[in-house]
Amino acid sequence: MTFHNMQFGEKFVASSMGLLASYGLTLRVGYDFDQYESLLKTARPGHRICVPFDPELHGFSDGSAFWIVATDSKDTLVHTQALRLLNLTGISLAEHLQANFTDFPPPTIALDLERSNYKAGPGAQRMTGRMAYHGEFWIGGAPGQFRGSALSAALCRYGFWMALQHWDPDHMFSFMLNTVAHKGFASRTGWMHQDPAALQWYPRDGQPPIETVMSYLHRGDIEFLLDLPLAKPEVEHAKAA
Repeated sequence: MTFHNMQFGEKFVASSMGLLASYGLTLRVGYDFDQYESLLKTARPGHRICVPFDPELHGFSDGSAFWIVATDSKDTLVHTQALRLLNLTGISLAEHLQANFTDFPPPTIALDLERSNYKAGPGAQRMTGRMAYHGEFWIGGAPGQFRGSALSAALCRYGFWMALQHWDPDHMFSFMLNTVAHKGFASRTGWMHQDPAALQWYPRDGQPPIETVMSYLHRGDIEFLLDLPLAKPEVEHAKAA
């Protein structure tokens, strides 16, 4: 792996570390996805690692993926996210996904892949080059403890910053359920652009289809986000820490 300019985003890193400390959280970055899967089995027993990061399907010995976790003051895992690099030079993201969208299914659901489909939006059609995929984003803790706070933006943007340091990607993308994106999670965490109706997954059990949007960022968007000040932590969380 190659680390790029570590000075870029220094203010962001300092402020995000301060915010995390106010919630009593510690971050850890890793590259061994067998180890990551082991962490998940303990912290999220009902969750199965997503296909793009499954160590049984991918080696990642070339440094093309990493994970980030956060633990609280009791060393309990309360956050996960993972990123991997796709080199799509000479092909658009839309072309890649039209041929490979089944590589990005929702976890733990039996799917009818014959009926499921991908619809290329204008953003995906214009994107090419080094692409960072962002997934496995989860925040745990007690209801109201971490979720819905300034913490989600800091954690997500830390992943953006780390992707810049590792790979200097041209773009980043992620898939979000409509129910999540439409509640404001995408904009709250910093995803500035969306292609709606990107993926439609049909469960085998006949339940209604699962619809997602594709959120994405250009490199300049990431730099812009990292230059913005983070929101201050809520008073009750700051006092509790």
